[in-house]
Amino acid sequence: MTMNLNDMPNIASPFLIKQLSSLLDNWHNQLAASHFQPVFGLAHRHIIGFEALLRVGQDASNWRSTPDFLVEASTQASARAIDFVCIESHLRAFMDASDSANWLFINVLPETFLDPSTAEEYLPALFEKLGFPADSLVIETTLDNRIDPPLYLAAVERFRKLGCLIAVDKFGTGRGSVDQVWQLQPDIIKLDHELVARAAVDDRTHNLMKGMVTLLHEAGALVAILGIETEKQAMVAMQTDCDFVQGFYFGAPQANIRQIRDQTDVIDQLWQSYRRLDTEASIAHREKLAPYVDAFRLIPTRMMMNGEPLQTAAGHFLGLPATVLCFVLDAEGRQIGEGMRGLAARELSRQQNRLQETAGASWVRRPYFRDAMHAVGELQISRPYLSSSTGQFCVTLSIAFESAGQCIVLCGDIDWDEAAHMHPN
Repeated sequence: MTMNLNDMPNIASPFLIKQLSSLLDNWHNQLAASHFQPVFGLAHRHIIGFEALLRVGQDASNWRSTPDFLVEASTQASARAIDFVCIESHLRAFMDASDSANWLFINVLPETFLDPSTAEEYLPALFEKLGFPADSLVIETTLDNRIDPPLYLAAVERFRKLGCLIAVDKFGTGRGSVDQVWQLQPDIIKLDHELVARAAVDDRTHNLMKGMVTLLHEAGALVAILGIETEKQAMVAMQTDCDFVQGFYFGAPQANIRQIRDQTDVIDQLWQSYRRLDTEASIAHREKLAPYVDAFRLIPTRMMMNGEPLQTAAGHFLGLPATVLCFVLDAEGRQIGEGMRGLAARELSRQQNRLQETAGASWVRRPYFRDAMHAVGELQISRPYLSSSTGQFCVTLSIAFESAGQCIVLCGDIDWDEAAHMHPN
């Protein structure tokens, strides 16, 4: 639906016309239109919804005025009025063009989201007038840390009572907090495009995104990643285990929904690339660790068969370039003595020295201990993690076996960054 901005009052109430009048005078003969960008389900391999976007400009080939229009609307206290008019425009355009059961995502400003009249008066009347099903609408808003959580919670309850779904937009770059997510329990969380752009070029951010998606899933939310523009960013989204994706790589916003197509071929190609990269990563992971695994496996054998003390039996392992520590835990997960330092162990500052004093420390919570105790005699390899005792990004090898009549867990820390760049002889 495309209209002149001065025609907006034709679909607005007298109250909204009053609020809009001064703003529209400044935008005489500008055009406004509803555009729709597809949101894809990666597992589903098809479109699951569309986000409605306002476009403002001199003509249909140039919508560059949209940001200026929204800023001016906000400064003139017309933001809520613009939101209400746009919602109706978006719903009308969506109903005219869409014959499917897809969700419609509409982003509203926090003040519109928090206003009780939005969910209690305006939307119910609009749904009845247009015959639009409330459960097809996903209300998006950004979180503001300056606004009291009870106000957000009350708004969420109002929209849920109406039947709408709730989405938190642009999460993860300073907007909102995990605590707010736990309290509000939104249905969908959209991660900001800045995160995926950084994750595509920085492994640490990539790992952080994986953990963030897992945390948000545990909070009960589905996760979408916004602003995906390249194949590399799309692969990052695949590897984080997010649910939905949106961005120009999958489809640009268009005025006519009927022209938007499912990108099944693109998504299938991504799945093929994902499986290939996953296989290659597994092989590379094994190859990086192979010399360390071989040396580590010999330690229990040398201790039990040859009667060698641990320090002698672990000599070859400790001499490899990426080995950080070798240490032993008892059956309760407590460390027996201090760890033996390898070639990759770094000197910590004086303030951090206490972190290296780990004799008697309890590592019972660590997966490398639990996994070893659950499968005695079988070598375990942890995921990369930050070690609290060395401050290094490590992978830990572990194996539980009986020594001198008691069950112990032998552990070896490997500097993962060092191992990735060195190939021991």
